[in-house]
Amino acid sequence: MNDDPVAAGQAPVDLIARIRAGRGHEESVAGLLAEYGQHVSRSPGTLRFEVYRDADDSSRFVVLERYADQAAFEHHLADPANAEFNGAIAGMVTGASELQFLRS
Repeated sequence: MNDDPVAAGQAPVDLIARIRAGRGHEESVAGLLAEYGQHVSRSPGTLRFEVYRDADDSSRFVVLERYADQAAFEHHLADPANAEFNGAIAGMVTGASELQFLRS
């Protein structure tokens, strides 16, 4: 019997996403993140989806995310709105989003 909730996929999934807007796209990225954040926050299993903007560099965004478990995170990834959001910002950001998964 596995008593490890992380290994069993039952532990919350916590991560930090870092996004950098390209020059001239800062406000567009901010708007898309705000709109997408509202959608994700209403999704089943989403416990936290908070968007922050760097105080010293308005092109840098940080998103704090928490999902109830691995299934909720996978639901988030499979949501068509996720692909739509990533497609919409693709030409407005520099590089891929940096994801940092956390453990408590």
